[in-house]
Amino acid sequence: MGCLPRDRHTEGLVPQLSVAENITMPVSGRLGPGGLIRPSVRDALARRAIDELEITTEGPAQPVTALSGGNQQKVAMARALATDPRVLVLIDPTAGVDVRSRRALLGVALRARAEGRAVLLVSDQPEDLRACDRVLVMAGGFVTAAYEAGWAERELIAAIEGIPPGHG
Repeated sequence: MGCLPRDRHTEGLVPQLSVAENITMPVSGRLGPGGLIRPSVRDALARRAIDELEITTEGPAQPVTALSGGNQQKVAMARALATDPRVLVLIDPTAGVDVRSRRALLGVALRARAEGRAVLLVSDQPEDLRACDRVLVMAGGFVTAAYEAGWAERELIAAIEGIPPGHG
């Protein structure tokens, strides 16, 4: 399972490390013999992720703190995908990113789904949920409403705000 956590700054990235080190952290044991990391293998894996996720960076060695928020989020997404997970959990994947990065990150989620991965997307942003097959609204730890693809935004917002159907 791969997870893109809610807060990239405290849970998704290690700010002292490079782009390559952050991306490959979950697979560091596969980067060389006997637990040693071969920089060429690490950087090749990172370059592939940089290309696939269109991360704007000077290269794998660049400190992750030197990237924009959207590119930091893409690095965190690459890290979540590094193990080639069958299940991908994305928690507020577009929080604090620009419109272009939002589209790119949601595109990654759609590609993951097209590749046969299960994608669980947690968000309070209706635009993030548009491509979902099913949307569940939760309150107090319980599912309070469920919508299939094609839901009306007004109904979803009403359910999120706790307004019963037909009263919005």
